[in-house]
Amino acid sequence: MSVKSLVSSPSLPLSKRLVDVLFAIWFFNFWFSVMFTDIHNFTASFRGITVPDLEHSDMYWPPKFLTKVYFMWARTVDPLLYDNPLFWQVMEWINLLTLMPYSAIAIFGFLRGWKWIRIPGIVTASFTFYSLCICIATTLWGDKPSPDVPMFLAIYLPYLIFPTLIVWRLAEDDPFAKPMSSFKSAVISIVGNVTLSVFFLYVLKWFVMHMPELIPTYAREVVMLLRLP
Repeated sequence: MSVKSLVSSPSLPLSKRLVDVLFAIWFFNFWFSVMFTDIHNFTASFRGITVPDLEHSDMYWPPKFLTKVYFMWARTVDPLLYDNPLFWQVMEWINLLTLMPYSAIAIFGFLRGWKWIRIPGIVTASFTFYSLCICIATTLWGDKPSPDVPMFLAIYLPYLIFPTLIVWRLAEDDPFAKPMSSFKSAVISIVGNVTLSVFFLYVLKWFVMHMPELIPTYAREVVMLLRLP
């Protein structure tokens, strides 16, 4: 099979596979989270220091205000980030060196319908699902429990839901060239939209609770009206 056939295989126009926009949004979110937040755990591992040592050290990347956000998140929702156990460090090396580059490519791959991203997509989604099972179980039942379990689940369960949807989306041999069944398209659309909506609403809620100075007044009012648990 030629390289051209892999990259330029005929795909349906994006208007006929709008669910792929959801996946592009998700991959951007994954890329962003690794590039701007998980990078702290990778950096600590690379430099052979603890994560708390980074809080007041000079880092070239990410921007300082994102480091502030990261440490506030660790204190209020995910203390395992502070602990940075060995299994977590291994995951962050894999995230940074493999999953993050793939996510950047997948943003365009899903929008353009590149056939060759199918197998890497299944592999990376499977790894994400497996690793998040370990992370969630360790936080819920380990010795570093989350101080805010509803917030923790709202943010981390999508990392199980979307990999499942990705594998299902890519299950067929040429997923971008063939129309999905109405049932499959409806399920992915509903589950994907609900998952992203809950995810971003809880992100907004967290900022309102812990860093309200970064959030416009109208957004804070929306969160207060919704009364999220």
